[in-house]
Amino acid sequence: MVVFSLAAAIGLSLAGQLRISREDADHRRFEQFSDDALSRVESRLELHLSLLYATRAFLAVEGTDLPVGDFRRYVAGIDIAERYAGIQGIGYAPIAAAGNDAATSDALAARYGRTVKVWPETTDQAQRTPITLLEPQDERNKAALGYDMFSDPVRRAAMEAAAKSGKPVASGPVRLVQEIDENRQFGFLVYLPVAPAGADASADPGADAGAGPGADAATGTAPGRPQGFVYAAFRIGDMLTAALFERPLLPIHVEVFDGAARPENMIFDSDESVSTNGPDYVAERRIDVAGRSWLLRISPTARFERWSSGHQSALLSALVLVLALALALLTLVQARRLEAVAALNREGERSLAQKDLLLREMNHRIKNSIARVLSIARQTARRSTDLDDFVERYSARLQAMSAAQEMLTRSKWSRAELRELLAAELDQVFGEDRHDYTLDGPALEVDETAAQALGLTFHEIATNAMKYGALSDPDGSLSVKWRKEADDVVIDWRETGGTKPDLAAARPGFGTRLIDMTIRGELRGSIERMVEGDLFAILIRFPFVDRPQQRPQPVPGARL
Repeated sequence: MVVFSLAAAIGLSLAGQLRISREDADHRRFEQFSDDALSRVESRLELHLSLLYATRAFLAVEGTDLPVGDFRRYVAGIDIAERYAGIQGIGYAPIAAAGNDAATSDALAARYGRTVKVWPETTDQAQRTPITLLEPQDERNKAALGYDMFSDPVRRAAMEAAAKSGKPVASGPVRLVQEIDENRQFGFLVYLPVAPAGADASADPGADAGAGPGADAATGTAPGRPQGFVYAAFRIGDMLTAALFERPLLPIHVEVFDGAARPENMIFDSDESVSTNGPDYVAERRIDVAGRSWLLRISPTARFERWSSGHQSALLSALVLVLALALALLTLVQARRLEAVAALNREGERSLAQKDLLLREMNHRIKNSIARVLSIARQTARRSTDLDDFVERYSARLQAMSAAQEMLTRSKWSRAELRELLAAELDQVFGEDRHDYTLDGPALEVDETAAQALGLTFHEIATNAMKYGALSDPDGSLSVKWRKEADDVVIDWRETGGTKPDLAAARPGFGTRLIDMTIRGELRGSIERMVEGDLFAILIRFPFVDRPQQRPQPVPGARL
């Protein structure tokens, strides 16, 4: 789990950093597109303003009363439709006194060969700026001839600002008078003052645009003031569409506001819908439109290709988790392998310990067998009348001892009756001719584990009884009783006579330790030794198993 958690954390962190870096790259690309859009609009506006300056220079040379054909050829040479998309027309509007409407209308009729009147018919201003030149003369622009732009407060404010500064000034959003069909859109106008012949339009930037002291009676303008305005009428939608969506196309959606970004100030909204796939990028750019501030709010569209794809991050995260899981599994396999090696080492050590125990047990049994053989020889010699009698009796006892040992080995103690087991082992140790001991107890079968453990135990304590205990003394006696108490088997071994062990001071020998380990470890029982006068008793208790079962594991910690 630690390896998986660490690997997954590192991998997911890297995946997250990659996602963040790609999102940052997307945001920078979007900002570049936004800057590109702003640059396109600015370039388009500069191109249009240069056209106004060129037209003013043309009128300064040719005069404002030039024949309409000359102005028409000039505008046709500019090729407005192809090079200046968005301009509805370019023209000239002189500043005239409000009472000269009839003269202005006659001049317009003479210039265009048809009746053209100044409109609207009435005005509350002291002067007018009727449109006297406007090209190209399509149906839209024909409808605008004679229109007094000074009568409209929005247009008037722009003309007054242009008159004061001597520079191009854009009006606020208006409905152009050329909007005579259903395809209507917002427009605006840019005015550039035209100075009187031999004068500078910006000579008196602080003068009032209206008639003042010393004003000319015919025009209503003050000395040094402009005699009129070169202007261009723009359809905002056409101009911004031409600027923003020229080739190569930008994957952006644009909203344009005149001033603050409020719904009532929106003057343009591109047709493409905003993308909903990914972060909500919004860029805002301010642009100066001939002295007027526009706000461009730019958002990405569905054509904006994002590098920070959620599918890529999800796929990378899934791959990271799979790799982390694989690494964790490899670590787990390696850990299991190390555990197996350690377990194998422990098993090897245990096998060596068991081998050592078996060797020591074999050595002890060989010594005991030799002691039994010598004991049988001594007992046989004491009771033999001559050498032939000794050889006969001695050979028979050795054969009996060998047969008993072979019987125990062959049976493997898989299931044994306790009395037969005890009698066979005592006969093997003491000899078949010696019966100075008593056995008393009910018929009771023990399983393989108990048979092997008890056989070893009986052999050890019987050998000790023969070598040091009651049966080493001709007057000694041995009594073995057994009984079943609840779920336990109790064996009471009692010796009278012979040498008694010093249980408090004597150091346990191998045989004693082997007996204790066998009873406590193999049978999970208990063994008690006690000495009372001429009596030496051993009390053995262990759980009784009625049916054959697997051999119980030794009690942990049992050692010789």
